Amino acid sequence: MSVFSNFAVAALLSTALGSEVIAREGVPGKALYFLDNEPTGASIIALQVSKDGLLSNPVRTATGGLGQFAVNGTGFPPASDTTHSQGIVQVSGTRLFTVSPGSNTLSMFNIPPSDPTHPTLMASISTQGHFPNSVAVSKALSLVCVVNTGGPQSSAGVSCFSFSTKDRDDSKLVPTGPLIPLPGGVNQTSTPPTGPQGTTSDILFNPSNTALFVTLKGDGTNPGLVYAFPVIIKSSSNPKKKGYTISSRPVLSRPPGLLLPFSMDFIRSQSSPSSEGDKAIITDPSSGASIITVSYPSLSITVTHKIPISKQLASCWSIDASETTYNAVFSIDGGNPNITVLDPVTGGIKQTLVGPASAAGHLDGRISGRVLYALQAAQGISVFDLDDDDGKLKARVDLKSLGGNQGWQGLAVWPN
Repeated sequence: MSVFSNFAVAALLSTALGSEVIAREGVPGKALYFLDNEPTGASIIALQVSKDGLLSNPVRTATGGLGQFAVNGTGFPPASDTTHSQGIVQVSGTRLFTVSPGSNTLSMFNIPPSDPTHPTLMASISTQGHFPNSVAVSKALSLVCVVNTGGPQSSAGVSCFSFSTKDRDDSKLVPTGPLIPLPGGVNQTSTPPTGPQGTTSDILFNPSNTALFVTLKGDGTNPGLVYAFPVIIKSSSNPKKKGYTISSRPVLSRPPGLLLPFSMDFIRSQSSPSSEGDKAIITDPSSGASIITVSYPSLSITVTHKIPISKQLASCWSIDASETTYNAVFSIDGGNPNITVLDPVTGGIKQTLVGPASAAGHLDGRISGRVLYALQAAQGISVFDLDDDDGKLKARVDLKSLGGNQGWQGLAVWPN
């Protein structure tokens, strides 16, 4: 573990106008996290969040495993987004979860409320497959699931683990069963996987915690797939100790027009597992985004609104803020620094948050309070002020002193 001094961090922060700002007094109970998927040793980088939403004092904590870069069609790793995914870092309660793709492991950390930038590693376990690239957590089910996208084909699939939500030093990750394959989907022959086409992108539970969803990008010939795994009660010899897992028989949907489904986020203000179903946004770097409907009990998926985004280059990440006063969904582009704000009902474009040209794009985002954080394709983080009508750029956090950013992935906030 290495800790960067306050003096050094003061030079890391710069406003959107380029003038230097001093490191702010942090709020002990608030932190921002991302993964450095470094092949020589993966780590979580935590930043202290100040009362005004600015960031300081980065701390690096090892995951206990190795990172690994996926490759593109040329056989070389891309300059950024080296896991081709969203959701590689997740926070639930006082637990932080992430994966180490080079070691095929899932790590669970405890977040000390009095010192959240120093999470402590509690457990690490095999993901039962190759190249895990996204994590989903359900606190209600005490269940964390991982999707693996590496080859050979038998090594791609979903694995789930139970965990304790209580603050205990002996908390463990316990497999709920073997690796569950993704039928008709991932066709990688080796690890690291070649993508982004033909790799998994996201894994998440629906708002009612009754199903788990996985997105898989198309292979260039066939459209992408969305898998829906029903959540089931796990059989136990102790009837008083109920546990959960997922069905080994997912429902497959291949809606026309979803060529490269990347991120998926349920639009909570529009979601209800009733006859009308849940609404969700799926980004697609081939076109922009789509609003879909998940029908119950069939778990089938249909596209209700196609959302072309002008000048998009790689719309791959999303944030649902439909239940906040902002009432919007955000689409984040890996090749364009601007963030598109969408109406959660119609999918219409409400406005554009203008990001710094130096960001070269953003690779994930999170909202905390009235601030939107976006991980830059460059070595930094953009901070947008959502209290401002235009969602103007409040600051850009320069993190060049942390070293290369090729492996930087994901964003999560505590408390969430």
